[in-house]
Amino acid sequence: MGLFSFLFSKHKLLRTTYEAETFRAVFREDEELFLRVEKGEELKRYRELEEYVNSAQFKERRKEIEQLSYKDSEYYKAERQYKALLKVRKLQSYLLIADSEELKGYERVKALPEYQEYQKLKVMVMSAGFDKKLHAVEYKAYQEIIRQPKIAALIKLEKLRRFKEYREVKDTDLPQKFTHLETYIRSEEFKRNRAYLLNKNRYQTTEDYQLLCEFDALKKRPEIAKYILLAQDPYFNSMRRWQLVFEDDFNQGRLDETKWITRYYAGERFLNDTYGVGEDMQLYSPDNITFGESAVCLNFRKESIIGKYWDRQVGIREKKYDYSSAMISSATALRQRYGRFEAKIKLNRCALTSCFWMLGDTEVPHVEIMKCEADGVHMGRVYSYRTAVNKDIQLIKELELDNAYYIFTLEWTENKMVWMVNDLVVKEETEHIPDVPMYVVFSLGTNKEPLEKQLPARMEIDWFRGYRLKS
Repeated sequence: MGLFSFLFSKHKLLRTTYEAETFRAVFREDEELFLRVEKGEELKRYRELEEYVNSAQFKERRKEIEQLSYKDSEYYKAERQYKALLKVRKLQSYLLIADSEELKGYERVKALPEYQEYQKLKVMVMSAGFDKKLHAVEYKAYQEIIRQPKIAALIKLEKLRRFKEYREVKDTDLPQKFTHLETYIRSEEFKRNRAYLLNKNRYQTTEDYQLLCEFDALKKRPEIAKYILLAQDPYFNSMRRWQLVFEDDFNQGRLDETKWITRYYAGERFLNDTYGVGEDMQLYSPDNITFGESAVCLNFRKESIIGKYWDRQVGIREKKYDYSSAMISSATALRQRYGRFEAKIKLNRCALTSCFWMLGDTEVPHVEIMKCEADGVHMGRVYSYRTAVNKDIQLIKELELDNAYYIFTLEWTENKMVWMVNDLVVKEETEHIPDVPMYVVFSLGTNKEPLEKQLPARMEIDWFRGYRLKS
């Protein structure tokens, strides 16, 4: 099961936002324990054992012992082959004849002068074109000799199916192969190895197993167990390595214009005005930004308005919009290559697109940290000039879209991008990582006509924080 499946399967409940914020509050307490255990002798011994039991040599030795299976062994194959040979009819015939009194009598008859005479006459009589009248003497002699009891018994034996199969098998390597297998299977070596492979507890007799038990006992000590959990906890390790460089709790009742702009960056830089692009159905306006309960609200509403539009053919022109909405962007205050970017956002179920994304000075690279649409929440899409759009992860259907807050995070380093919900990883990307400074954008909009009953709609952001790696 992959990491995403584990976190969001029915067997693993998504961490609540309350839990995520509680974990942040106790981070310092956890870090104190972490540092104390790190200096202790028990952890030193634990690490020695951990290195050994996780070594390739240890794992390979244990794997070899534990994965041994009689059914996968040469002994089982030999036994099966032996039993299969016992069922071969021709070999059965061979075994019946090989040590029989019949064969011994047959060999004695073959040593008699009468048999030599029989063979000579048989060759003559059975030859093509033999004329029994022309060679009446020889024919009569042949008839007399085949009526002799010993020769008659020999001829009768040679006509038997089992004897014919005996002679057929005798001239092959099958008897030797069978004898070799039979000797092998009855040997003490075979019996000993067979018993060993059938013993399911063979690993418990080794010294390695005793060291593994000591390692497991240390691992279960409460403080070491907590240390191990913290060392593996993505939130804990993330918090330890990041330095806060930008934050806004949106609790001043107005937008901090030193941190945010309310339109596309090109409009800020070149037009000093807002404008629409592509299939935008709405025009972004600061009038649609409101505040309540320590959160900034981006509102989408039906409104007939004339505004600018970027047309790829003619450039900027005027356009009539039937809707207006809002966005905020850190383009003039926070631009950063790599970092941790997170926001606490309230999700509302509607057909519009609430998006938390990042962009540079050009259309690509473009990173969607979180995009909420009618069918649920998407995370992890990267648009890059070096490759086609990477595949979206599956919808995160476990998120409640009815006025529920969640913390969405992107950790972006030189070699990896990691997306999280409430500090639990939902996607990692190691290819085509953007390497240019980007800024953060929150926007609410649509590229298709919304239904009247879906309006008005809004996107609420409780807080945003930006970090960079500590040097």
